[in-house]
Amino acid sequence: MRLNMEQRRIVELEPNGHMLVKGVAGSGKTTVSVRRIPFLLNHYCHEKDDKVLLVTFNKTLLNYIRYLYNKVEDEEQNQESFFGYQNKGVDITTIDSLMYKYFIKYQKNNGTNYSIGDRKVLFDAIIQAINVVVDRHPRIKLLTPKNANFLLDEITWIKACNINDVETYQNIDRIGRASGSKGMPQKLIKNSPVRAAIFELMTVYDTILENKDNIDYKGMNLLALKEAQQAPIEKYTHILIDESQDLTKVQLEFLRYIYNEKRYSSILFVADNTQSIYSHSWLGKGRPYTTIGYDMSGKSRTLSKNYRTTTEISTAAYDLIEHDESIKNNVDFVKPSLIDRQGHPPIYRYFKNTEKQMEFLFDEINILRNDYNYSDICIVAKEKRLIENALKYLDGKGLPCEVLNQQNPNFESDKVKLVTFHSIKGLEFKVIFLIDINEGVLPNTSLVDFDDEETYESEERKLLYVGMTRANELLYMTSVDKPSRFIKEIDNRHLRLKRDCSIRPFQSLGTYEYLLTDQIVDINSKEELIRQWFIRELKDTYGYPLELINLEYPVYHFSRKGYVDVVVSIFHKGDEIPYIFAEMKQFGTGIEEAREQLQSYMETNDLVSYGVVTDGLEIIIFNREGELLNDIPKCHPNFLPDLMERRLYINFRNNKRYSYAYDKDSTSNIEIADNESNLIIDFQSLSQIPLVGEVAAGIPQIAHEEYEHFLKIPNDWILSEKDTFALKVTGDSMNGIEIDRGDVVIVNKQNTAQNGDIVIAISNQEATMKKLMFMGDSVLLLSENPNYEPIQMKREDIIINGKVIGVLKG
Repeated sequence: MRLNMEQRRIVELEPNGHMLVKGVAGSGKTTVSVRRIPFLLNHYCHEKDDKVLLVTFNKTLLNYIRYLYNKVEDEEQNQESFFGYQNKGVDITTIDSLMYKYFIKYQKNNGTNYSIGDRKVLFDAIIQAINVVVDRHPRIKLLTPKNANFLLDEITWIKACNINDVETYQNIDRIGRASGSKGMPQKLIKNSPVRAAIFELMTVYDTILENKDNIDYKGMNLLALKEAQQAPIEKYTHILIDESQDLTKVQLEFLRYIYNEKRYSSILFVADNTQSIYSHSWLGKGRPYTTIGYDMSGKSRTLSKNYRTTTEISTAAYDLIEHDESIKNNVDFVKPSLIDRQGHPPIYRYFKNTEKQMEFLFDEINILRNDYNYSDICIVAKEKRLIENALKYLDGKGLPCEVLNQQNPNFESDKVKLVTFHSIKGLEFKVIFLIDINEGVLPNTSLVDFDDEETYESEERKLLYVGMTRANELLYMTSVDKPSRFIKEIDNRHLRLKRDCSIRPFQSLGTYEYLLTDQIVDINSKEELIRQWFIRELKDTYGYPLELINLEYPVYHFSRKGYVDVVVSIFHKGDEIPYIFAEMKQFGTGIEEAREQLQSYMETNDLVSYGVVTDGLEIIIFNREGELLNDIPKCHPNFLPDLMERRLYINFRNNKRYSYAYDKDSTSNIEIADNESNLIIDFQSLSQIPLVGEVAAGIPQIAHEEYEHFLKIPNDWILSEKDTFALKVTGDSMNGIEIDRGDVVIVNKQNTAQNGDIVIAISNQEATMKKLMFMGDSVLLLSENPNYEPIQMKREDIIINGKVIGVLKG
């Protein structure tokens, strides 16, 4: 739980009343909250009645905080000493647990004996209340038992907002229900007979419950608030509210009454409105903090960098936000800043039925076991029934798995965890499977008749965003039957069909977008849809020019003539030869039969190296020996007819540019020319520079015998052959100085650097390439891309592994 500079500054801020920390998912908001506790205890709790409260919204997050502390051994406060504070002025609890304690005290002081009713008790009460009130308001069509769930939810909202009289309810802004969905009449307009009837319904409903000594949960909250107003059990000098955007108005008012305001006291709101997924929340709907008595002008801090997920996962998740104006227009919206942490793009799979989805889950998890523990993997779904269905299937197959218990979660058990979208909030796993991302599930359209469609969609979209941003390294998303409309909001370029494969999920094209139409026999065939998608992938993703792609390639198998759907050719020693055979099937019809046929076709041609079979849902790639592969090679300059590959070399030592050409059949034969005059330069001596990997692949070690790939570089361009190595660039954070993804940088190994140098910096065993700037006892790692924020770190937290002295353009 190491802090970066921006997090540390917030942790160590002098308390000064109320403050807001806004942050994106994965920015370390909860870490900041937890680490601020010992700071406040040590510096701002010097009186006997000084106490600190950290309050969270859900139980799973509370237990996860404790779990993290159990795992950390080298913290400023170890687990024993930290939780030793529990009896020395620190309480860490959920808002529900805290308010329930006050509810019990209220009952004792007032002689009541209410029980919190279960779902059946509450539903029976609302049905009885509807039958009573409908006789008084016969023209209100909303008052019918079929709308019981909607009406019960509205009553719950009224109580959550602490609305005590019908006049207030008639005039309050009802975000999301002021009008119906598009094309439908208004439902809960202000100063309407409908609102009057609903408020009366609430009164009757409460009376029915009270007569049976029952109360609903929001009613319990109101009694807890009343008790806190009259006689708080104890007050807290410092209150830290994690996920404050999820709390109701009543819960927020309750915390204010147990706040012990002093000159040095503080109340910290930690929030991300993009993750506001509860319909009864107060601040999450864009309401200002002034509505609960706090003016946050000049009192807010921002954490905009997501350190949890990879750049690829973050980019796909942010696609959702770009489609939601209500999120972007929220006054507390924080625009995410990308960090240069390259990884695997999210994997999206569509299945025609649930059984196929379950088979994929089981098979993929078994493959992942080569790289991950079961405990690193979590399956997430919108509804509990979907989780239970997955648990039953996987458990029946003998795969260790368990539903994560909110009351007493066991994060250490080496089992795959299953959890709902709401319960995973605040947690993180290395691998996340988001299953059943289906229309009718996410979003669940059953409530759209009553809720404003855009508002409801926004809440459901946030749920998917929360799920996506829980993944550290790998994110899978699956749909069955009809994919959720939200899947289309994610740019297909940011998704992949399978792990370690560059091909993107199937997308249908219009016939006007078809390629190579002069070679098509039946432009309206269903197989052509799949073939055109695959051709587009070959061209856009793998870089094969259309000139190397042919359709209906004839082959002769014994006396029979057949046709390969797609053939990709390459040039080898001046000859054009077939390189990839591909066979297409109708969407979702299966590929095993086509695989056998394609293998027989490959046997007729000794030059073909790879076979691909796909029906748009599945894809199989194999070599001519029949061995399964993850991917096909991308187009290489060697595959093209030109004999010489020419690249630009930028020498950062003398700021000159050179044309760097090499024979594609023999990279040892190079030709270097001045880039402006094109005059050949005869460098007398050249060095073999090892290409040791990617810039984010860890700490490079220089040992020539370990590497298979080398570059020939003139000695004039380097300082020392033994201290020079090359790295392939995987990100785009330095494209402002012409260092782009796919380029190769030449690095001089050194552990010192000067201001403005482009360096390979090592932090937490990960390498990154940035411009270095010193600031006192800290350093700034600057990108040359406005989409990336500077990274500020202490000098001792980074290691300089080398200085970039040139770049060979890709």
